[in-house]
Amino acid sequence: MKIIGYIRVSTEGQTEGYGLEVQEDRIKTYIKENGYTLICMFREAGVSGSLAKRPALGELFEYIKTHKVDAVVFLRLDRLSRNLLLSEQLLLDFQKLNVQPISIDEPDLDSQDPSRILFRQMKGAIAEYEKAMISLRLSAGRKKKAESGRGYSGGNVAFGYKAVGSGYVPVENELAIVRKIYKLRRKPRHGKRMSYQRIADHLNKNYSDIRRFSAMSVRYIANSPFYKGIQSYGGVEFYHPSLKVL
Repeated sequence: MKIIGYIRVSTEGQTEGYGLEVQEDRIKTYIKENGYTLICMFREAGVSGSLAKRPALGELFEYIKTHKVDAVVFLRLDRLSRNLLLSEQLLLDFQKLNVQPISIDEPDLDSQDPSRILFRQMKGAIAEYEKAMISLRLSAGRKKKAESGRGYSGGNVAFGYKAVGSGYVPVENELAIVRKIYKLRRKPRHGKRMSYQRIADHLNKNYSDIRRFSAMSVRYIANSPFYKGIQSYGGVEFYHPSLKVL
């Protein structure tokens, strides 16, 4: 029996005891004990199980379409997907390709027995619920951190800073450019203020070793509340003087 393996961890999953190495070892042990042949292993790192489009999962299906494969094995159903409808669709896709899905921790996963189908779908619903609760807890934790002003809560980091651990660390040569942008945008006593495009041209002429700027990126920096000490998360704004650079 020719087998391919699928292993996955998301940001949350890496702390749940199902790391890539653990999953791979369990799969290799299972295949060896049953006398099967492992053709290849598809690894999905840092990708949510609720997503339908995943690099390794897409490669897995492309491989099945062009190679002789009898079964795909994974540790448990929530490694394949944490979304009930998506799980059922993936199992149906395997069936259409004449490939047996094998869950090590959930025997007879693809059985057509009504009781087994109910069990499988209950497992899928529980996995989806657990995923939603994990996301809720993470979101609450990040919001609390944003409210406290202790540092980085997630998402893109503003130009002029980098995220180290759970805090913001200033990048001085970038912050100097931020201050330069604000200085150039100040309206002179007489005349018009400098346009975003002219500022971008000036920066590209003098700071091209740091990054390239466009009128859009200059406008974003010039109007970002972050540099005024205002941080937002979940639609709520928090004022943190320590982040103010102007």
